[in-house]
Amino acid sequence: MSGKPKILCVDDKVDNLRIRAMLLEQFGCETIIAPDHTSALRAFTESSIDLVLLDYHLARGETGEELARDLRVMCPKLPIIMLTGDVQLPLSAAQNVDAVLIKGMSSPQALLDLIDKLLPGAGLTARPPICVRKLEKVEKQWDGRKRGKAS
Repeated sequence: MSGKPKILCVDDKVDNLRIRAMLLEQFGCETIIAPDHTSALRAFTESSIDLVLLDYHLARGETGEELARDLRVMCPKLPIIMLTGDVQLPLSAAQNVDAVLIKGMSSPQALLDLIDKLLPGAGLTARPPICVRKLEKVEKQWDGRKRGKAS
């Protein structure tokens, strides 16, 4: 792997995706998010993905197990982590991924350690946090530029 690890995050809950992406990006990963099976497969075929982080329960009755099986057909050695709140996960689901983490029972550090283990050389290290005031200033400047062009 050269450069930042690219991680595909799949979850039907958009807030979960945003939080996960922010955490991973804070540690030097590039993230692509997908809310369902179809968009995850599309993203996988359009990008060079290093690892997939997926939820078990997806929208419309789909499961992460089905997605993991499809991804394994496309790329048998792709590292896949299932991150789920379901403590009653079927054994077949766990057998289709490299690791399972239970939400609320594992820490963000456990996830980062697992990614480091599955992607040797990923070198995940925390970047300095973005100062909210600086971010607000940048957004105001951007808004001002957009308004200036519209005139």
